[in-house]
Amino acid sequence: MPTRWIATMTAIPILLTAACAPATNAARAAPPSDARPLAEPGAQDQRLDDVTRELRDALETRHGRLDIEAYEVPTRMTWPEVAGHYQTELGDWDVEPALPEQIRAARARAWKRQDALLAIALIDTPVAGEQRDYKILVVAKKR
Repeated sequence: MPTRWIATMTAIPILLTAACAPATNAARAAPPSDARPLAEPGAQDQRLDDVTRELRDALETRHGRLDIEAYEVPTRMTWPEVAGHYQTELGDWDVEPALPEQIRAARARAWKRQDALLAIALIDTPVAGEQRDYKILVVAKKR
């Protein structure tokens, strides 16, 4: 009987620590359900490179290295819908002011919470002369 009590008492602080620790994992913020990973290189690569560079320039000095993912989203999806989706997913995270909402090749926004960071950018204009039936969502997370 005393052994059970000791085992239970030693487990309680671990459970309390885990329960009280803030959720800082940006991985919980999934992309919109219509988003599909960008599968192949194409004419959008230059624009994607530009947006990636802007995200890194604005955020890496303050937050460290970023992992970047790119998704195809339907052309009907608007910036307010995408930004609203992530705002809902991230709840009470703070907006990161280091990233302006309008960057050269996209609309963007970043959120932070303690040591976590998530940034998004929506590239909604195709490269000149390119026909495209999707927009590109870029998601950056702190490593």
